[in-house]
Amino acid sequence: MQRLIPRKWFGCFAAFLALTVTLDAVAQERSGAFQAPAVRRTTLLVENLDKSIDFYQRLGLTKWYDAASTDADPGGVIGASDLPLTSNPKTGRIVIMRGNDDRIGMIGLLAYDRPPLASARSNLVGIGTSDMIIMLEVPDIQGVYSRLQQAGVRFHRTPYKFTVDRPDGTKSTGSRMFAYDPDGHLIEIAQPDPK
Repeated sequence: MQRLIPRKWFGCFAAFLALTVTLDAVAQERSGAFQAPAVRRTTLLVENLDKSIDFYQRLGLTKWYDAASTDADPGGVIGASDLPLTSNPKTGRIVIMRGNDDRIGMIGLLAYDRPPLASARSNLVGIGTSDMIIMLEVPDIQGVYSRLQQAGVRFHRTPYKFTVDRPDGTKSTGSRMFAYDPDGHLIEIAQPDPK
């Protein structure tokens, strides 16, 4: 004897199937089928490109890309028509500094001139909302500290020991310091202890 789904239950069954498909999609997303984005680069607007390049090279980053363009160049540096800049510059230059990976974790240094950009920050003494802290991991914090001192870099904190909780509940220890780059961006520089 064949059993058929009663017509009045068909709507419930269809809703159940739709919910199952939706829950399956959510489960796939949570299981890793969903591809999260990779953070490739953070770009900083800087006043003096040469000073900024020197600062980040003292941290151990190397120049990976360097391009200058004018507002008339097709595909040139992103300008005032694309970004809410404080002026309408005619020329720009971007230098991308890389660490130990040539695909992720880079820092772009973007400078404009003719006219230069005015600072949109009113407080260069402290940090607050809309500011950022860039964290870099280095193999030799004392060597970096020495190189930054030689350049007259302003420090918020010189190297000190730290202990933090990891997401898995274990402890991480090491040394870290906080320094300001030439444009006042706060940089956290850390050297984890060997495991």
